[in-house]
Amino acid sequence: MTSKRWTNEFLNEMRGVADPLADDVVKSVIESGGLDEFNKMIRHLVNNRDALPESMPKSVHDYFEKTQILPAWADREKIVRGERVFDLYGPEMIMMLFFVSLPYAYATKKGSHVLSITSELTRHVHRRIFRTAQFIMDVMQAGGLGAGGRGVRSAQKVRLLHASIRYYIAHKEQWKQEWDPSWGLPINQEDMAGTLMDFSAGVMRGLRRAKILLSPEDADAYLHCWKIVGHIIGVRDDLMPDSVSDSFILAETIINRQIGRSDSGKILAKDLIEFIQGFLPRWMRGFSATAIRYLSGDKIADIIESGPYNWTIIFLRMQVAMFDFIEKIKYRFPKVQKYVRYFTWTLIDRVVLYEEGGENYFEIPDYLKKNWHLSKR
Repeated sequence: MTSKRWTNEFLNEMRGVADPLADDVVKSVIESGGLDEFNKMIRHLVNNRDALPESMPKSVHDYFEKTQILPAWADREKIVRGERVFDLYGPEMIMMLFFVSLPYAYATKKGSHVLSITSELTRHVHRRIFRTAQFIMDVMQAGGLGAGGRGVRSAQKVRLLHASIRYYIAHKEQWKQEWDPSWGLPINQEDMAGTLMDFSAGVMRGLRRAKILLSPEDADAYLHCWKIVGHIIGVRDDLMPDSVSDSFILAETIINRQIGRSDSGKILAKDLIEFIQGFLPRWMRGFSATAIRYLSGDKIADIIESGPYNWTIIFLRMQVAMFDFIEKIKYRFPKVQKYVRYFTWTLIDRVVLYEEGGENYFEIPDYLKKNWHLSKR
């Protein structure tokens, strides 16, 4: 099923369209201050989600002032409802990032090359995946999309990071040589829309497969939050779905156009599986590949060569059956969620406490730690 709006002709055109606003900011910083000033700015954007220092160039401050304004169609009630949905299902939604959203992204033959070429994103596997999960946490936490919210600020910074990658691929000789013009522009409009659908429709697709069914109103509110994120990161209005059903159509249209095997996708999938497996006990070896195949489907799993099912499919099916069970009693016995949702609670708990070199990568607001019954540091 396809939409009349999202024809092959239109989406092919979108592969040649990037984000002039953010691209101009990056270009102005480099032309006025040089690469050293630019690299300093990028390091700050990567490592800090808080307010910008006054020393940043005026063009950067102007950019943040302009892009923090939410679209006229933003609905505060829907945003709050979307945040409440995340409050209830956040651990499962983060799991769907690992087992659905990222595998789908890696299965796009053209789009996945950006992650492989930009070595900063592929060298530090843990950091890359943690930052993606943290982005979801920033956006969906209470107040994340409000005035001065962490989600707004994170989305603004992601937009500039995308522009910096496009600049480097266009001007850095090593990256330029590796980029095939037939792929379109790096991080083009179709790729950004596809990623946005991975984080919204993709997450909801995974929840359905796990027998967690959002009400139509909750699903609409969750999608609404991500449409606002799409607006902030520069996705065009004509690439925004009008409804939840529309989001599934757009997601399906893009993946059907872009799906294909690539060395980049396989490498990224291997890194992801090893990352997840590092938080699981040894007796659950193979669970990551099993979960990707079960939640994303055989076609995606085969494309990225994530691996076959193993005996842990029994454990996964038991967990899904418990998800189905808790959906029937969740409002009567909310405290039992921690015990029935054993796998997701346990994995998120270990992810939150993970440190590397004395640095903790993942930050969850205290109210969510309490609601999700996570360990205290």
